[in-house]
Amino acid sequence: MFPITRFKIEDKSMEPEFRPGDYVLVNRLIYFLRNPSKGEVVVLKHPKEKNRFIIKRISLITNSHECYVVGDNKDFSQDSRHFGPVKKNSIIGKVWIHLKR
Repeated sequence: MFPITRFKIEDKSMEPEFRPGDYVLVNRLIYFLRNPSKGEVVVLKHPKEKNRFIIKRISLITNSHECYVVGDNKDFSQDSRHFGPVKKNSIIGKVWIHLKR
């Protein structure tokens, strides 16, 4: 496993900050050192489509090791409002660097 991984933004769910075609570099090791925090932008496995990765912002962390994640562009985001909370272990990592197209 590489500590830094590149992901391409595929949809409008995080506009205006993250646009389709942009790339992000994701720190995969950070959450081995500490827990995720509210407000952080993360890449995670889609809870319904296991081969798909999505980028979202953490809006709430529960005591049962789950997070609620939402897109910044709520009109175009499929997020915890649709699929419920996600397990912390489904988070790939924290967005570290944003590479705009």
